[in-house]
Amino acid sequence: MKKIMLVFPGQGSQYVGMMKDILKESYEAIELVKEAEEITGKPLRYVMENGPEEKLNDTTFTQPAIFVHSYVVFKLLNEHNHLKYHAVAGHSLGELTALAAADVYSFRDGISIVNKRADLMSQAKNGGMTAVIGLEKEKIDEVIKNYMGELTIANYNEPKQIVVSGSLWALEKAEKHFKELGARKVIRLNVSGAFHSKFMFEAQQEFKAYLDNFTFHDPTVPVIPNIEARSVLFGDKLKEDLVKQLTGPVRWVDSIQYAIEKLKIDTFVEIGPKRVLSGLIKRINRDVTVVNVDTLQDIENFELP
Repeated sequence: MKKIMLVFPGQGSQYVGMMKDILKESYEAIELVKEAEEITGKPLRYVMENGPEEKLNDTTFTQPAIFVHSYVVFKLLNEHNHLKYHAVAGHSLGELTALAAADVYSFRDGISIVNKRADLMSQAKNGGMTAVIGLEKEKIDEVIKNYMGELTIANYNEPKQIVVSGSLWALEKAEKHFKELGARKVIRLNVSGAFHSKFMFEAQQEFKAYLDNFTFHDPTVPVIPNIEARSVLFGDKLKEDLVKQLTGPVRWVDSIQYAIEKLKIDTFVEIGPKRVLSGLIKRINRDVTVVNVDTLQDIENFELP
């Protein structure tokens, strides 16, 4: 029997036109989007379907849009296929969708939490993030230590893709060093702040206070939080880890390796826009099965190899 883990994408997987086909056919999807719009006060459906791209790429819209898209696809896929899964995880923002999929909180609570997180993160200015591709972690660490805590590793996405977060002046200088040391690509990401670093401390404190308004139930399946990279089975601990995630790294490589080695996961189903996580997982371990579900056609044609 296959051991299945659901994974949910984070910021960067959004695209103009997302969910358009699903919203044409599914009354349930329309109702969930309406509920999300009432809670957030944002015209999510219009921006998701029509853009403009700059608006959709604004963190305050991006995060709720991806959460809604991923959750709707998850719900419809479940109803269509009665999918049995053994664990869940999500990349950064995707962790909040994973918690909803594991019944830690309701969709309504989830979109409220995501909306607050998005607004807080969008307020963090004067920082940035850079993806470094094709350079070993040890060499990246060598560069980072020269910047007096101004830079940190934010994402361990796959063995040869690491994201560095920090102040803009330090990133600009460090990017030159990464290239000199042989990085294949050095890409400044289109984000408003230094996510997953100490520069998110103020946002983290406000987020923690906000989460005090919500109950996190124990999950129905194991959740692998980014900050832990191992199974967590208690709601209170998952709440703590969600707060820590704002200033801590996304340990995606360790999370996937843990799922394969300890939970014996052999099949990953990525639920949400695009195929970002599918590519990362395949580069972490080529032997596992990876399936992506994004569109209505994907839901209707879903079949595990």
